Amino acid sequence: MGLRQQLAEDWRWYRTVEGGSSFFRPLIEYGFWIVAVHRLGAWSRALRVPLVGFALRQVYRVARFFVFAVTGVDIRPGARIGRRFTVHTFHGIVIADGVEIGDDCRIYSGACVVHRANDRGSGVPRIGHGVQIGVGAKVLGGVTVGDRVAIGANAVVLNDVPADHIAVGVPAVAKPRRTGSAPTRPDGAQSDPEASAGD
Repeated sequence: MGLRQQLAEDWRWYRTVEGGSSFFRPLIEYGFWIVAVHRLGAWSRALRVPLVGFALRQVYRVARFFVFAVTGVDIRPGARIGRRFTVHTFHGIVIADGVEIGDDCRIYSGACVVHRANDRGSGVPRIGHGVQIGVGAKVLGGVTVGDRVAIGANAVVLNDVPADHIAVGVPAVAKPRRTGSAPTRPDGAQSDPEASAGD
């Protein structure tokens, strides 16, 4: 999917975030601008036309600076972000280069998906589809998080989490989700009744 198609899909997606419907709603959604600037950065890095790529990378650097200054979100251009990625509450989010995040994922303020401290050789996380990363959650090192996982608020994920589980606690413990349970509250994955079960 090209940049234009990605941005068009993101625009349509952010029109409906939090029950909205206005065509112009994405203009006031910080999440849309965060994702759009990241898409530009990732696309410009892959562009094989030297002068155009160079010019777009400079535009990206300026745009990324302003996005970071306003929102406090740092998504590195080498991160691979899937379709319909939702940034619900934005301050303090960090996503490292090399991280892979699937489609239909959501992330909340203070969440970090990064290398382990002082150990870049540990690899970076791979996040499946339909994953929710709660407020203040940390996913560290070369772990794999399966599809439809809910990571609770302030959880610290150091090991793989199977699909259809929740991860809560420090360090996080994976627990099977009840059939049909799903995070719905705007403050992150802890909205799952099981995600507040704690450690």
